[in-house]
Order: sequence, then structure tokens, then C-alpha cells
Amino acid sequence: MKRLKLFLCAAALVTSASFAQTTTLTPGTVSYTIQQDGKNLGAASYTVQNAPNKYVLTSNGKMTESKFSYAFSNTQKIDTALNLITAQLNGVVSGKAVSFTATSDPTGRQFKFDISANGQQQTNTVDRNLNTVMLTDLDPAGYMLLTQVAMRSPANAWVLIPKENGFLVPVKFSPQSDTPGRLNGQPLSVKHTSAAISSQNAITVELFYSPDGKLLEADLPEQNFYVIRDGFKLTNRPKPPAPPHGQAPPPQDQQQDQQGQPQQQPPQQQ
Repeated sequence: MKRLKLFLCAAALVTSASFAQTTTLTPGTVSYTIQQDGKNLGAASYTVQNAPNKYVLTSNGKMTESKFSYAFSNTQKIDTALNLITAQLNGVVSGKAVSFTATSDPTGRQFKFDISANGQQQTNTVDRNLNTVMLTDLDPAGYMLLTQVAMRSPANAWVLIPKENGFLVPVKFSPQSDTPGRLNGQPLSVKHTSAAISSQNAITVELFYSPDGKLLEADLPEQNFYVIRDGFKLTNRPKPPAPPHGQAPPPQDQQQDQQGQPQQQPPQQQ
């Protein structure tokens, strides 16, 4: 089988024209099945909890395939504009434990990473952009947040990848035609957006969601993995578009909003 190209990856970081834009996430737990070639390999879920001026988003998942196993747990704090504040990601890949912690610095302008893998400790810093969303491989919480960002149609978007010492790559959203599906036996018209991650050799995530933004399915066609909400089924899964080559968004200090003013960075919160 094709193994995960991204060991533990994090999700789209985007700059929105509206700095104060807020998003309402519905509290509760949603469960998904992890599939490959029609076989159930495992399960994952996320839980949204309200907190003062923020959400606490916890997620976990586990899958096993032949001699390969993978499990993760992730706890994130995000503000009401979907800016990532902190994240604590722990994983076990074929018996080897790893961890990745992201915290915003006192200025709110950068993230500090602490990574533990293969018996080694590493640290790094990257720019902290607006609408930071963390995505772990096969994590429905990240795909749900990625969907919320895609629905905003941002001019620039990024993915934060906790691989090696952690780094940023651009992501390009491409809306696709609606496709039919069924949720708990009821027919519905399903929205579809393709997210191409990285400007070179892009890896795509196909996002399928309801008109009000509920994540129904996330496909990773290059790895042949499917994260499918319990009770949902696409009538006919469309063929994914070819990943675009794309270009990296400009540096943060060169990004401007629709009024020509420099974009701000997310506010610092605890």
C-alpha cells in the first residue's frame, strides 16, 4: 500500500480579508471511519467544546494495516476566528512515539515548535498567520477546520506541517461541482472543494461537506485513504482533479487586505 507521505501534518493557515471574522462551531462529538479500497482500517473522531473567547477541539484516531499502525491524539485551542492558539499532538507510528507542540510567542507573531521523535528533541519557529488551522494525517478535526477556511475563499492559504522540525507550505483551494450523497439515508447535495497542499509535488485533500459546512468526507487520493463520517455515503465519488503546481503566497508583511492595508496577525490569547 502507499504509506502516508506526510507523517503528521497540520492544516491550512490562511489570511482573510476580514480579520474579525468569526465562525460558529457546533459543540459535540462527530465520528468517522478510516477506509482504504473499501476496507475499514480504523476510526477517528473530534469533539468541540465552547470556552471563553475560544474553542477547545480534541480529536483522536487509530488505524492498522498489515504491518503498519498509526494512532494520534490532538488537543487544540482556537479562537472564534479559527486562529490556532496552541496545539498538543501525540502520535504512535508502528510502535514509535512522537509529539509535536505548537505555542504562540508573547508577541503573537510566531509559533514555537517543540518536537520529540526518534529519541531526539527539536525546536523551531515559524510565522503565525491569521486563521491558523492544525491538521493531523487522517484527523477529521483538521479537515473540518480546513473546510471552514475553504468556505471563506481566502486569497492566500497555508499549511503548517509538523514533520522534521516543522514548516509552512501554501495551500490552494479549487471549488468543484456539487455531487449527490446520502446522510443517514437522506439524500443531499454535497459541496466539494479540492485543497492542493504545497507549491511543488502537491498532495491533495478532497473535501466533501454539507451546504452549512459539516464535514462529510475527506479523501487523500495520493495515499488512497478516505475519512468518512458515520452514516454518510457519496453516490458516486468524483475523480479528483490533478494537483496544480501553484505558487507560494507572498510573505506575511506583504499581504494586504481588500482595502490595501497590511494584514494583521492573530491576536495573542491564552
